[in-house]
Amino acid sequence: MIRSLVHVKNAGYDTVELWCSNQPDWVRDTIQEALDDLSLQAYSIHLPKFLVVSFDEKEFNDTVHSSFELIETLGLKVAVLHLPEQDQLASSRWAKRYEILLNKAEDVDCMLTFENVPYIKNVDHYILEEIQKHNNRSLGITIDMEFMHINGSDMNWMTTAFGNRIANVHFRDSDGNLLGENGKRHYLVPGDGEINLHQTVETLHNSGYKGPLTIEVSHRHKENIIRAKEYAEDCLSNL
Repeated sequence: MIRSLVHVKNAGYDTVELWCSNQPDWVRDTIQEALDDLSLQAYSIHLPKFLVVSFDEKEFNDTVHSSFELIETLGLKVAVLHLPEQDQLASSRWAKRYEILLNKAEDVDCMLTFENVPYIKNVDHYILEEIQKHNNRSLGITIDMEFMHINGSDMNWMTTAFGNRIANVHFRDSDGNLLGENGKRHYLVPGDGEINLHQTVETLHNSGYKGPLTIEVSHRHKENIIRAKEYAEDCLSNL
């Protein structure tokens, strides 16, 4: 993670979304020191993708404790969570751990957000129903533009439906496929896919959204990080 922070800083960024797993205290302290040394500000954190259903009880509790200590220490305002698989949404394990995460987020003044993952049927409506069900809770959505494209959704509907519950937006492109020709997950550089990102960002802006636009590309290729930043700045330049 720290090597990635260096790459991001060297590419010209000054803010970052972290990702987290079960880490000892010294790792959390090292991350904080690295952010300070690099003059980077963290505004959100992506929780482990299989946290809710794949982790055993001890691993789940340890990871939640470690993650939310880091969230509180850094004053992070958004914690992003991938939903479990479709057939696990009705499980008691999901219900119990979901409530634990929501309580932890509220304890540290952070919004728990569900990402609009494409493996859940009608995922936008599921998230909207959960927000309405927990109307007074700190629950929102992270909109991933690639997933939005694959789901057949659009930003105009999303901003109208979710309003101020949109707490974070992942800025990336899509060609309609989750996997590349090599069969592995790919992250298209903005401008290389099919999404009209200029129009999408303008719609987001016109809705009154004031939150972060998180660029998601492979951190292993510095040139892609730089290209993505330039494309995002071009999208923002005329707003």
